[in-house]
Amino acid sequence: MSYSSNASQRALNYITDNIRTGHWAAGSKIETEDTISEKLGVSRIAVRQAIEKLSTLAVLTKVQGSGTYVNSFEECALGGMVYYPPTLRSLRTVLEFRRMFDSCNAELFIQNATRQQKEDLYQNFRDMVQAKDDRERFEVYDNTFHEMIARGTNNTLICQLSDTLTELLIHHQALQYDLVGPEQAIKWHGRIVEAVQDGDGELARLYTRVHIDNAIKRLASADSETEEKP
Repeated sequence: MSYSSNASQRALNYITDNIRTGHWAAGSKIETEDTISEKLGVSRIAVRQAIEKLSTLAVLTKVQGSGTYVNSFEECALGGMVYYPPTLRSLRTVLEFRRMFDSCNAELFIQNATRQQKEDLYQNFRDMVQAKDDRERFEVYDNTFHEMIARGTNNTLICQLSDTLTELLIHHQALQYDLVGPEQAIKWHGRIVEAVQDGDGELARLYTRVHIDNAIKRLASADSETEEKP
């Protein structure tokens, strides 16, 4: 069997699908290189490269003489978090980072965004309100709102971090929507837009923090209810 980048991607997809679905939980040993190679009809080199990539992201750990094991969500690198099944716990981890990240971005957006970037943000909010009864469209506008604020900081590092964070949030989108719903997002996005229109960076920062704080509180409440169930 010959090696190709497509074969390596197939191997990576096979491994991460097993992790994402919970078939290979944290701490469990994954199949051997030979087994994966035979199942997929790809070379061991392709499988080995996929495992090396996931090991670099701390999704997997190779133990000499024993095998390759799945790390926990908390142990992996930022870029590897999308390969884990979305849970209330992992969503909370993401939102706690987002609370700090987005609130700072909101203030910087007011300082650095162009007039067109601000107008685009206002339009996004109007579109989101119109899409409140269309879950799929609403989720797109919701994510785009936060992305636009990050890009409006005109800071390259913030934009790159935002891309990774958005990917993580999309991974948790269904869970977050069911917990929070569209009304809260519309309420606080509207207040953030008003602060941007007024040029009030401190208020934009505060509204963003409260917006995400509320989501975390709802998440904590749902988590407690889950733990209480027999």
